[in-house]
Amino acid sequence: MFLVNYSSTSESETEENGKEDHSQQLEKKKVILPKASTLLGKRKLPSPDDQVIDDPSQHEGRIRSFKHERGNWATYVFVATPKQLLEDVQEMCLKQLDTKYDFKICTDPHISLSRTVILQYHFIESFVKNLEEELTANGRFTISLSQLKAYTNAERTRTFVAIKVDDIHLEKMLEILKKVDQVMLNFKLATFYEDPSFHISILWCLGDYVDEITKQLPDILHSIRELLPIELRIEKLYCKSGFKEFSFDLK
Repeated sequence: MFLVNYSSTSESETEENGKEDHSQQLEKKKVILPKASTLLGKRKLPSPDDQVIDDPSQHEGRIRSFKHERGNWATYVFVATPKQLLEDVQEMCLKQLDTKYDFKICTDPHISLSRTVILQYHFIESFVKNLEEELTANGRFTISLSQLKAYTNAERTRTFVAIKVDDIHLEKMLEILKKVDQVMLNFKLATFYEDPSFHISILWCLGDYVDEITKQLPDILHSIRELLPIELRIEKLYCKSGFKEFSFDLK
């Protein structure tokens, strides 16, 4: 059996009077909230010390294609290439080239399916989702590569020796490229080059030596004829944005 104690009438009245007094005090008292600047401090404006300074000596003399800015992410779409697939070709080509050009092995071989564009951080999620919708409907396929070609970057600050995708696969590559270009247009970004030449860069050096290297390529190609063609099975496509990497499985 539980006993319940009820307050007397006088106790209830005292309680009510206390509530009224407290309520009246709150109404009379003016509450002043602190300003945001008081809580957070004054907004700090960017200064030269906050900017990322490009130092070519930190990345083998290479120069950025565009200035690094906070919130802007360098982004591109590509086909990844296993390093072991190209090792023999890279080593053989490197031995054939004049050492005065100081060629180095490309450590991240791939086939570009877009230019490198600047994407703002808050667009990354929707950009990747859009790519996924466009690309995953494509089937897997195999390509071959059997020709060498010399390229230079847009700024003409670097020269590349590359192995080209054979022309018989051009239609299939263009089919994929068309979808990537459409995503770029959706986000008002630059599409790929008008006359695409799909390739894997295998060696690079500083400076523009395309003309000189092009003259040497027939002899180099002859020396590696037993290693060609290289066949690459494409089952996934990739997008890299800053340090984030995303993959898209083909069906």
